[in-house]
Amino acid sequence: MTYIAKKLAAGVCAGALLALAGPSYADDYPSRAIEVIVPLSAGGVSDIAARKLAPVFSQVLGVPVVIENQPGAGATLGTAAAAKAEPDGYTMVLAAASAFSINPHLRKSLAYDPVKSFEPVCRIGGSPSVLVANPSLQVKTLPELLDKAKAETLSFASAGPGTPSHLAQELLKARTKIEIMHVPYKGTSQAVTDTIGDHVPLLFESPGPLLGAIRAKELVGLGVMSPKRLPSMPDVPTFEELGYKDMELIGWIGFAVPASTPPDVVDKLEAACKTAVTSPDFQKLADDQGLLVAYAPHEEFRKHIESELKKWGDLIQQSGLQPE
Repeated sequence: MTYIAKKLAAGVCAGALLALAGPSYADDYPSRAIEVIVPLSAGGVSDIAARKLAPVFSQVLGVPVVIENQPGAGATLGTAAAAKAEPDGYTMVLAAASAFSINPHLRKSLAYDPVKSFEPVCRIGGSPSVLVANPSLQVKTLPELLDKAKAETLSFASAGPGTPSHLAQELLKARTKIEIMHVPYKGTSQAVTDTIGDHVPLLFESPGPLLGAIRAKELVGLGVMSPKRLPSMPDVPTFEELGYKDMELIGWIGFAVPASTPPDVVDKLEAACKTAVTSPDFQKLADDQGLLVAYAPHEEFRKHIESELKKWGDLIQQSGLQPE
């Protein structure tokens, strides 16, 4: 090896050692605003939760945290956009069951892989599906509804194909053998509005958007797909109380970043998430919205995503739904 070659080789080695010994990327992170893509419509419980958590993230991290709603295609459009973002910690996505666990089984092709395209940050919790009816249907209990459904095909609204509100219908259909006409909407708000307006008589949805209407007697709560009754809806029985086991359905949410985001950046985001999710203010919001808080760090959340992917896949296979 020539003298010059030796010097060049030594310089490369020294540079590599300095890079290894130097400060990590996370030492200067974050230095600018962080965008959180919410792949769902504004006004739903997931959007409300993200907007409540964002200021705490901002306070902990010292930079603005901005919510950007990118709804569509069962939460897959915004999720795909997040998967393509730079893995630098400046783009997070609100990871939703519909995009990570349900639609991978309902769509023949997705622009992302729910496991390989992302690095989980933390799980926030989840919202159980609540079955409500417009009073004009003249049913006050689930047995009354099922009796009516045996005589006629009933229409159910949903927040869109592949959302938990859609899969809740399919679960009810599979367990009770009733016929259902699915009426999909582009988001929660319009589905709730049209059910209150009696354009569609029935709806499964998360508790938050339904609370006011149930209390005002604009909608009748028939059952909740949770392990126990919700504090915000104490008069609405669980499906298990009504004699239907294996009818729990929780639309979970959390935060994730694009794959290959530096581990020390993920650690910083996870710490901020824990502070935000476990705060008393967020717990109060969760109780008011019927959100079941279940914080989990990134490795536990990763296992949760993988197990939920299998669980929802089994349910979809049992329901007979085919990928489109």
